[in-house]
Amino acid sequence: MRYEDWIGQEVIVYCQSQEDIYTGTIEAWDKAANKLILGPRSIAVPLDDIIKIQPGSRGRRVARRVLKTKTEKAAPHSVGYIMKNRVQFDNAIYFKSPVAVWRANKLLHYHTTIHQHNEHEVILITGEKYLKQNHMFVVRSIRG
Repeated sequence: MRYEDWIGQEVIVYCQSQEDIYTGTIEAWDKAANKLILGPRSIAVPLDDIIKIQPGSRGRRVARRVLKTKTEKAAPHSVGYIMKNRVQFDNAIYFKSPVAVWRANKLLHYHTTIHQHNEHEVILITGEKYLKQNHMFVVRSIRG
């Protein structure tokens, strides 16, 4: 989309400082001064400070809530799944996802991390080794 196509559009402008969120209608792009002019109060926003421009006429309060939820720290998802193939183990190691280790109906570790694995065994961050055929590994993916 060209800059000229945004003129007259209602937008939410997110700046580097999370305190600076502007809503309004784009009146002009001042390329000489390197600024974006937002109406109706003719606010000049430096282009270098802008992180994101989002179309929409939602209020400033909603814009802050959206920014806050997108910048929150990553957290484990509440739903887990049983790891069965190599890629799942690789991803759990790469993302340092929390893993629960089960043997039959007994929970051995509720929240641990896998250090490495091969075809037959898994080595936890604590150094403990478990055979894949005798144990079940349940991972909770990281969201956010």
